[in-house]
Amino acid sequence: MNFTEHRKTLKETVRIKGIGLHSGKEVNLIGHPAPAGTGVVFEYRKGEDKASIPVELSNVVDTSNATTLGDGLHRVQTVEHLMAAVFSVGITDMILEIDSVEVPIMDGSSLPFLEAFESTGYTEFEERIEPIYVKNPMWVVDGDKYLVILPSETWKVTYTIDFPHPLLKGQNITIDLDRDILKNEILPARTFGFLKDVEALQARGLAMGGSLDNAIVLTQDGYLNESLRYENECVRHKILDLVGDLSIAGRPIIGHYLASKAGHALDVSMAKLVMSSVTGNELGKYKSRRIPLFNRKAAMV
Repeated sequence: MNFTEHRKTLKETVRIKGIGLHSGKEVNLIGHPAPAGTGVVFEYRKGEDKASIPVELSNVVDTSNATTLGDGLHRVQTVEHLMAAVFSVGITDMILEIDSVEVPIMDGSSLPFLEAFESTGYTEFEERIEPIYVKNPMWVVDGDKYLVILPSETWKVTYTIDFPHPLLKGQNITIDLDRDILKNEILPARTFGFLKDVEALQARGLAMGGSLDNAIVLTQDGYLNESLRYENECVRHKILDLVGDLSIAGRPIIGHYLASKAGHALDVSMAKLVMSSVTGNELGKYKSRRIPLFNRKAAMV
């Protein structure tokens, strides 16, 4: 697949409503069309409290349980499922107005975001976005976890997860990715968690919006859910997370990814490593020219 394509935005405003995974409260997310070069920008707005948080690697402030963006004063967490859908349809410019500190969890996958975007259609600009093809192997490692990218003319992922659970020990997949495969084979894969962990989180006032409607929940030796969308849905969701995290770089990073027990921290570290190898001229060529809805507040230091 040729990942070189025109910059793109939504044709019309799209409204998305759901609950926050941790708060359990309703979240309103509105996608606005934006001029070419704006980039993807979260505009937090709740009452008189307003902030603009561009989606870029320098604004990633936490990767412990999800990918969180922030400006030092405000945060928007769990952006990866939304960003996987944004990347998969090729949107490069959009304002995402939100009234919560977390993106709605929806059904635990990227599918509802994809459907919302496709319901309105897109506007293409003359300006193009060029992908980054890595020229040499690159890797990030954390103990027994690793993420490697090898030079490749096609985008390919080999991913292995290994949790202490009979259904998730050594679950793996190798898959060639293009936008159709992303939409049909990756974006519908739901997030997953263990029942014991969910119960512990809810006892601390977290994961209050978590349910079988928005996650695969694993018991000691099986699933609480009646059925899965794919036999290996959990490892497919890890690829979804990888796609969403890498998209924060702002350009497709093409290669063969080899991942073992990786996660948000390694995903973002890899994106930063690749972008650090891109020359200043290349970075400047695609630097966003943002036109936020609101004036960004100064970050606290």
